[in-house]
Amino acid sequence: MWIILLMLLAVSPAARVEEVAAKIDGQAIPLAEIDTPSRAKIVRLHQALTDQAAFTLDRLIDRQLQASSEAKFPSPKPVTDEAIRAFRASRPEDFEGPFAPLETKRNPAAEWPAIRLYLTQKALESVQAEARRRLRAGHAIKVWLPDGPELEQPLPPIRTVALVDDTPITAAMLEQAAALRLYRLRKEIYLERRRHLDIAVENRLLSREAKRRGIPTEELLARITRDTKVGHKELNTFLESERAAGRPVSDPDRARGYLAFRKAYARRADLVKKLRDSAHIEILLEVPSPPRLPMIEANAPVLGAQDGPRLITYTNYRCTPCRATHREIDRLVASQRNVRVVFRDFIPVYDPVANEAARLSRCADRLGAFARMRSELL
Repeated sequence: MWIILLMLLAVSPAARVEEVAAKIDGQAIPLAEIDTPSRAKIVRLHQALTDQAAFTLDRLIDRQLQASSEAKFPSPKPVTDEAIRAFRASRPEDFEGPFAPLETKRNPAAEWPAIRLYLTQKALESVQAEARRRLRAGHAIKVWLPDGPELEQPLPPIRTVALVDDTPITAAMLEQAAALRLYRLRKEIYLERRRHLDIAVENRLLSREAKRRGIPTEELLARITRDTKVGHKELNTFLESERAAGRPVSDPDRARGYLAFRKAYARRADLVKKLRDSAHIEILLEVPSPPRLPMIEANAPVLGAQDGPRLITYTNYRCTPCRATHREIDRLVASQRNVRVVFRDFIPVYDPVANEAARLSRCADRLGAFARMRSELL
């Protein structure tokens, strides 16, 4: 019989020690205050951390059971042409409707590789789910899953997060297996809080200065931004500079308003800078430690030789230094024919363009066109 005890180690907010995001001359700015403007997003990121830990533990449990039983997940049967035809016939609206890609309308044969890949993946998922169920039958499995807030920082390496027939899976194993994914989520949480912390520090400084002067904060801001009129000469100078730069301004009144706003903003920024310089500010938010990424291929795209010295590079197509590295890799592959280069994705924070590029490169790799796709992306 397969037994799993899942325990979510959640600590109620009241039981947690109040965390401090920063201090201004010893006065604390609570972390809860920083989280308030983006509470929903922080909650979603915490849940994503928990989900990622749960998914990774699930795979580690499978790996441990496979090692002890020497069992292997079977491969699905090859997808036949008849299966592709049947799938195609069952969904004509996906291939012939108004939103179908033009290239498939012009060339129906272009659909087949994509359909074959999709059906192969679905068959693999089905076969592996059944194999996983059989593999776990008769084993006692216990999981102690940390909650999202606890996962914001790496857990103590020797902490046990799961037991498989009394064999422990440690936090160090979890961190190694999900290093990049956990880091990305932790970095997103940090950056979200850092943005709100900068605003909170400015507001605290302005509030203290207004209190020192004996006036409301709104009155302080009104006084420092009161005289922001834009003279005729100043406006003409701006209009001439924009025209010289190839950006002619069609509405001078809007330009005048923009210049007035820029003046007011600059005065506010100058005041905030002076207040920052005269205060002792401690930022207590911890920057997530960069992960120690595993030296495994994990079905990643490959260039170069099938055997020989192996270089595993973590990169993305939106990163300028990474793009420069790609050029060096091209030179290496051209000069060292025996080198095997593995391209794994490294996208530290949410970036839909970099994510899409990574998906395109992996899809192209499955279809045997990675080198061309990589060249197009670069």
